[in-house]
This record gives sequence, C-alpha cells and structure tokens, in this order.
Amino acid sequence: MQITFLVNDPGDIQPSQTTAMLMAAAVARGHRVGITGVGDLSCRSDCQPWAQVRFLEVGISPDLAALMGAIAQNPPTAMPLIQTDLLLLRTNPARDLNHTAAHSTALALARHCQSAGVRVINQPDGLIRAATKLYLLEFPEFTRPETLVSQTPAEILDFLQDLNGPAVLKPLQGTRGNDVFVVASPQDKNLRQIIDVIRRQGLVMVQRCIPGAEAGDTRVVVFNGQVLMLNGQPAAIQRVPPQGDFRSNLHAGGRAEPGIVTAAMAKVVAAIGPKLLQDGLFLAGLDFIGSQLVEINVFSTGGLRNAEQFTGEAFASFIIDTWTDGHLP
Repeated sequence: MQITFLVNDPGDIQPSQTTAMLMAAAVARGHRVGITGVGDLSCRSDCQPWAQVRFLEVGISPDLAALMGAIAQNPPTAMPLIQTDLLLLRTNPARDLNHTAAHSTALALARHCQSAGVRVINQPDGLIRAATKLYLLEFPEFTRPETLVSQTPAEILDFLQDLNGPAVLKPLQGTRGNDVFVVASPQDKNLRQIIDVIRRQGLVMVQRCIPGAEAGDTRVVVFNGQVLMLNGQPAAIQRVPPQGDFRSNLHAGGRAEPGIVTAAMAKVVAAIGPKLLQDGLFLAGLDFIGSQLVEINVFSTGGLRNAEQFTGEAFASFIIDTWTDGHLP
C-alpha cells in the first residue's frame, strides 16, 4: 500500500516523534512510504493536487535514525497526490505560523483527495473544525472546566471575578505550553499584562484552574473514538511539570511517567468519542487534569513514544495495521 505522510516540513521530523514511529511501523509492514510537506504541494489546471514526495525504499530498515537519514538524503519526486492509498495528515499549523496560508491550502487539497476516493486521516473538515481550542466547547459541560473565550479585557476580568479562584490563561490557538499563564486571583498584579500578551495572538482562553493541576496532566491517546488499548494497557502518560513551573508539556521541561486512565476519564472519552468519529478525527490526544478535559489535540498528536516505553506495547504498529486493513468506523 502507498502511504503518504503530509507534515509541516520533512526536514523537521525527529526520531522521538509519533510521526516517525508511524512511518517506521508502516515501513516494517512492507508498505511504500512517502513524505511531503505543506510547502511541497501544488495544484494544476485540471484541479489535481500534486506533491513533491520523498519516498522510503521498501525493505529499508525501520530503525528511526536510519529513516530520518533517508528522508534527508532522498530527492523528492513529483506525484499526483490522489495516487496514494492512505494520506496521513501529520501537520501542526500552530507550530508553523509563518506558513499559515500553506496549511490552509494543504487542507483544501487533502479534501480534494478525499473526494477522489483517497482515505485521509485525520479528515480535513474535522481538522478545520478542531483547529483551535474552541472545539473543546462543543462537548458536554461536565467534561471540561468552566471556560471563557474572549478578546475583551473587561469580559475576561469579570469572568475571573466570578470564578473567585485561580485560573489558567492561554492563546486560543497555541502549542507546547507557549504563553500559558496561571493567575491566583483577579487581583494578580500582572494580570492585565498577561491578557495583553495573549491578545496579541488573538482570542484568549480562560479556564478555572483545576485542583491538582500542580501535579501535571494525563495525555490519553484516543483511537477510533476509544482509549487506545493493547493487552489491557492504555496509551496514556502522566506529564509532570518541572520544579518551579506549572506547565507539564514535555517541550516545556515536563517529564513523562506511566499514565492511568481513571473511570472518570473513561466516562469523558465515552461521551466525546462518537463526535470525534463523526468529525473524522480518528487519532486524538486528550489532556486531562483530574477528571476534566482541558485540551484536545488533533493535529499530529503525540505521546506514543513514552506510552510504548512504559507498557512495552506496539501502539504505532497497531494503528498502522488497523488503518491499512481498512478498519475505520
């Protein structure tokens, strides 16, 4: 099977990333794997999308370092994108703000491929719908903390006053813990400056700070609408913040520990799983603090590397096997 990975930039893929693990699993299963970036796409007068694709030879070692070397060395080849059997969208626009237009075009061309019969995961329309943290508000209130999304300072201050407790403020479209702040109360002397900093990027998301947040959060990988499980082991990790920081993101210095999916978390997944499927979001990362869902990651969600290390289960191979066997809901 021809599997094409669409990423931000093929040169940016790292062996530690879930995307690299999925590539290695596909190569190990004997599939023909290609990699292309959002800047490598084009559209011709017949409205057919093309891509400059770097192919990995069938039979190449699935060793992650070897694969990354092959991606860097192999010259790209022009290919009609609709000739792929499975198009995996592993982009992350929030980490590539200098190429916003290219990401929008990539989703439009991926939609064209889907209309032409190519299986596309995650599906473009769902990614567009879930492109910001506003998507969280489409789910039942019991699943998430009290939340406000606004760009009006007075409205934000009023909401914080009503919360009467600590809160987290962050950009509506952000990643890796960048520009995420916690305030103890509306009387925080830096509050207005924090609001101004976030507003420069657009809308501000304000959430009640959940008790226990100082201990970090739990990333739960959801696959085909359910917690990704193998042999009774969940693909979940606990992300613990470094000393002196409340952010648990691994890129912000947090560390990973084995994660536990509680009954309360499972209840949330059961409540939102059908909508994820309906929106074509077959692979997602849910971030929990306690029983509350604080973020939904649908673009290039990670977490498999640590989950495989902690459990010994081959989650990436299971995902590729399921998708290439056509087992989509």
